[in-house]
Amino acid sequence: MSIIGAVAILGIALGVAVLCSVLAVTSGFQTAFREKVLGVNAHLLVLKYGWDFTEYREVLPRVRAMPGVVGASPFLFNPMMITRGDRIAGVMVKGIDPVLSRQVLDLYSYMEAGSTEGLRRSNETPPTPQAEDPTVRADRSLDDYLRRAQREVQSLRERGEREDRDSPLSRETLGGSEPRDLPEPLVQEGPSPVTAEPQATPVEAGGYELPSGAGDDPTADVGREVIEQQERDAARRSGELPGAIVGVTLARNLRLRVGDTVRIISPLTGADSAVVRHGAAPRAKDFRVVGIFNAGFDEYDSRLVFVDLWQAQRFFDQGDAVTGIEIKVNDLDRAASIGRRIERELGGGPFHTVDWASLNQNLFTALKLQKLALAIVITIIIVVAAFNVVATLVMLVLDKRKEVAILKAMGADESKIRWIFLLQGTIIGVVGTSVGLFVGGGVCLALLKWHFPLDSQVYLIRYVPVQPSLLEFALTAIVSLTISVLASTIPAAWAANLTPLEGLRHE
Repeated sequence: MSIIGAVAILGIALGVAVLCSVLAVTSGFQTAFREKVLGVNAHLLVLKYGWDFTEYREVLPRVRAMPGVVGASPFLFNPMMITRGDRIAGVMVKGIDPVLSRQVLDLYSYMEAGSTEGLRRSNETPPTPQAEDPTVRADRSLDDYLRRAQREVQSLRERGEREDRDSPLSRETLGGSEPRDLPEPLVQEGPSPVTAEPQATPVEAGGYELPSGAGDDPTADVGREVIEQQERDAARRSGELPGAIVGVTLARNLRLRVGDTVRIISPLTGADSAVVRHGAAPRAKDFRVVGIFNAGFDEYDSRLVFVDLWQAQRFFDQGDAVTGIEIKVNDLDRAASIGRRIERELGGGPFHTVDWASLNQNLFTALKLQKLALAIVITIIIVVAAFNVVATLVMLVLDKRKEVAILKAMGADESKIRWIFLLQGTIIGVVGTSVGLFVGGGVCLALLKWHFPLDSQVYLIRYVPVQPSLLEFALTAIVSLTISVLASTIPAAWAANLTPLEGLRHE
């Protein structure tokens, strides 16, 4: 084999190997994102326009009875903040039903520590429906919520102004009256604190007894005793707190372990400075970490927190209402059609459905376009490599003109001459394609065995996903062989059209 033939084989092999590897990696990204997205999310959502989805108890059995539906569970979703000590993070708190969600979510297979058993306390009760609880928010739209919030802020301002006017130290009270005799300062009986001798008896500080022999700085010992007692009280109360499940990245950022106490804060309640100034602090509630999940998708591992649905309804001040119903179907590709049937069953109107592909349409559309673009670009590389086949066969025809002329003079027809050179070009394509498939398969196996790390903040996953496909490998081989054969036809036709006189002219 000539050097030009070896170069042609190498070019085709490299193109095939790169194309196989790229298709496997892009398919791996598509599968990984789909698995991660659907691991902690449902295949289909039933939503209602507005904030008053209180009919979910009647909708649930109708949805479960639909063909193709495996399970259904209500959920509640709201943005919140979570704190532990001096660490804080913005999160999305999702209230789920610990029993029904097992039919819908794969969260339970992603648990890295703890479990979901403590998510709902044994003595937990569902919230009171809105019609029976006058304190529950009954906003029908965002405009209703904003108007109610403005009324509450104005009410707080007016109450603060009344308190300022009614205060005995206000300007109106002191302006027109005679100066009052102020009481004599309280005089401490007994020795002065500066000159008094240290007392031998223990001293009570903040409800905690200062041990005798505390040293030169008893304040430090008192603070240490207070902190230790607070930790013991928190540990004793931790069994009474509602449970929460956090992602592994969030747990690492906040230094959380199973059993730790965290505080979830609603940032919207205290958004207005007047609200905070007049004593209405942001809504906050303590939770106990009962589990840590690892979905492998940094967007979820760092921002998603699961709590009990009933606790979320009370904490979000929504009564017996939910954000929607999440559904698992038996066929992902039919999720959209099942959703349309559910909409017809519910009568349309305020109810609508969103399938997993529509919910993440931008992500999966970008992945498909990326895969298509890469396949086209690398196929062009194979086409460029196929020109080496053309160059090889042209050089071969020039080198074998005398042999071709002798064969034609002996009676060989043009079709046989053409097949000789087509066969040689086909052999080059087969050898190059085979080597490329072998190298591409080796690259895929290496990436499967030794995970190539990625920046999870950029790519959302921690390593390069790979999903080799026999169909994609077969299509790559067919495309490569077709290009090689087509590239061989031009020099083969030229060789077949050579006359004996042209071949022997310079001999």
